[in-house]
Amino acid sequence: MLSRAMNHAEDNEVAVICLSNQISSHWSWSGDTLHLDPGDGCLPETGVDWPKHGFTHVDAPCHMIHGGRTLDDCDLNQLCGEAAVVDVSDLVPSGAVNADVLEQRGDHVKAGDLLILRSNLHEVHPHSTGDYWQKSPYVDADGSQWIVERGCRALVIDFPQDYVAREMDGRLVTNPEFTEHQIVLGANLMHLEHVVKLSAIEQDRVFLVGWPLRLPGADGGPASPVALTEWPGPDPRITDLSLPVTENWMGKVSTGLAKSFEQGDPVQETRVRFAGHSHTHLLTPKYVGAGIGIDGFMGEQLERRADIADLTGMANEGTISAEILLSAVGEVHSDNILLLRSGFDERVCYDDAGWFAFSPSLSADAARWIADAGYTVVGADFELDAGRKALGAASARKDQLDAEAVLLERGVCILKNLCNMGALGSDHPVIVMMPLNLRDAEASPVRVLALEW
Repeated sequence: MLSRAMNHAEDNEVAVICLSNQISSHWSWSGDTLHLDPGDGCLPETGVDWPKHGFTHVDAPCHMIHGGRTLDDCDLNQLCGEAAVVDVSDLVPSGAVNADVLEQRGDHVKAGDLLILRSNLHEVHPHSTGDYWQKSPYVDADGSQWIVERGCRALVIDFPQDYVAREMDGRLVTNPEFTEHQIVLGANLMHLEHVVKLSAIEQDRVFLVGWPLRLPGADGGPASPVALTEWPGPDPRITDLSLPVTENWMGKVSTGLAKSFEQGDPVQETRVRFAGHSHTHLLTPKYVGAGIGIDGFMGEQLERRADIADLTGMANEGTISAEILLSAVGEVHSDNILLLRSGFDERVCYDDAGWFAFSPSLSADAARWIADAGYTVVGADFELDAGRKALGAASARKDQLDAEAVLLERGVCILKNLCNMGALGSDHPVIVMMPLNLRDAEASPVRVLALEW
């Protein structure tokens, strides 16, 4: 069966549900969108400051467990797979999700599932209010043990799941007091916390893709998960097309531990800050003032099949013309994403200044061909614009970006700095894009996974 999630043209029903909070600082969660204007006629860029866990995010076991697994240690299928939804909305306010509740409502939960607990708390008490914390349901010890013994791979929740979370504003809660975290993360499951819009899921099973930014060695990170309401099967082959987010010579990214066990903190929390466009990111037409931004992208467009233009052996360090592109694409499916695979990322590391100097690029006529073919998203494993090669990490004026400006002005979004496309085994994989949910932004860091059934 070909799912609605794979064939939007034939079925207009909702197939992709975005589950992420927008990152916007308030009294309980710090972090915000950074709007940066470099001046001198250069195009403004958006960055993000995520100083510690908050909003929609992932916990790896080492967030709470001494010596626990990092994000790198966890298999991709722990946050990408079939998920069972259990409704606990009647436990608002302050009810316990215990083993009896889960046993009565969880007949459809299978070993290997991601478990989604839906309270719809944020619809009654928004996360910026004190009642979100004080009137939240919680998962008690025997409920936590039920989740582990059922064989779930991860817990996905839309509420603060430990009872002591309501006390954190008034005192330092110690590590052992986080009962649910200790049991669930201690069993090497993962958390996807503070999701939203679970009320939009009308069925008891979905396919969930929930990985955060690719932060090496981290205890967690900001995430923008999506749920697919139909899918072809349980166990796709998963390929990560996202670069690791590391500090490099460009100076636009900083990472580190905001809290750590070594400093005496009860938890570990990774911070990350982007001072502009860097690493794998989604660039929208808003960058050149020509159309939608990240806000407008957060919906059905987050998942599509791909057409792959195999440019290996054609690109090298030269310019990719419309003729080269036409010969590489084959049959055009304009509802798909176009992926330009050159293998450049396998020859030159993104952290090397040679990424700009030696990258192939698209000609302006190739960019026009992409737009004329009807594609609205294009991704590449090389720098894409000759103007970027000359600028390096510096900010750009619109007139310095021939290919990018053509694409963006024609309404084409760009997935920049992809990697690992050589590992794909099919010509039309399903691509799931998870840009951070940034307000009023023209670009956002993004996690990109390819699924092949």
